[in-house]
Amino acid sequence: MTGRVFEIREFTLHDGPGIRTTVFLKGCPLRCAWCHNPEGQSFEKETMRRKDGSSAVCGEDWTDEALAAELLRNADILRQSGGGVTFSGGEPLAQAAFVRAVADRLRAAGIPSALETSGYAPEEDYRAVVSRMDFVYEDLKHHDASAFRRWCGGDLGVVLRNLVWLRGSGVPFAVRVPCIPGVNDSPEDRAAILRLAGSSPTLRGVEFLPYNPAAPAKYPMLGRTFMRMPRMDSGPELARGRRME
Repeated sequence: MTGRVFEIREFTLHDGPGIRTTVFLKGCPLRCAWCHNPEGQSFEKETMRRKDGSSAVCGEDWTDEALAAELLRNADILRQSGGGVTFSGGEPLAQAAFVRAVADRLRAAGIPSALETSGYAPEEDYRAVVSRMDFVYEDLKHHDASAFRRWCGGDLGVVLRNLVWLRGSGVPFAVRVPCIPGVNDSPEDRAAILRLAGSSPTLRGVEFLPYNPAAPAKYPMLGRTFMRMPRMDSGPELARGRRME
């Protein structure tokens, strides 16, 4: 089993309990206008050219065995901190079979896994991967189907069907909302998103995350143009971010 990864980030603290290693998988079926990991959108390897003239290839192929072995190098630290490995992207469920294979190897070694996903995946892939996870971060980017199609390029119904299943799956999860100025950051938007998140004994909270103003800088390095958001002047609340339980 082979998968394509564009970054492995060690000692992360915000991608699940304890100290984590986060694996960013390449490829995503959505095209969110504000994406802060544009190098994760394409499934193909890409060259990122920096302002100083240097360059780096985004995308490295791993077998599930080799990647699991790499991740387990820090197994003692992960165990001692109550941490584990988080799969992110891109969209990790776009490489669902690979994520399943790596997660199974980690579980056999006593290392828990978490998933950060848009929820935009076929139901069978979503359920097969989520059922192997110890925690899930479920992105909910918009509550309105037409706005979701406009800004993300997909069918919101796919996300909501998976979210309904997640609420009853028994897997602990949190809903994460990237707050985009002029797109989904009004009080009405937040109230609607909270209603969609619903209630579940395993829901650990709804997190409204601040817009990342550094995101546009990556696009020219990939030869792309960033689509400016309707309102780029984020207010104090957006700058701080906000968590709601």
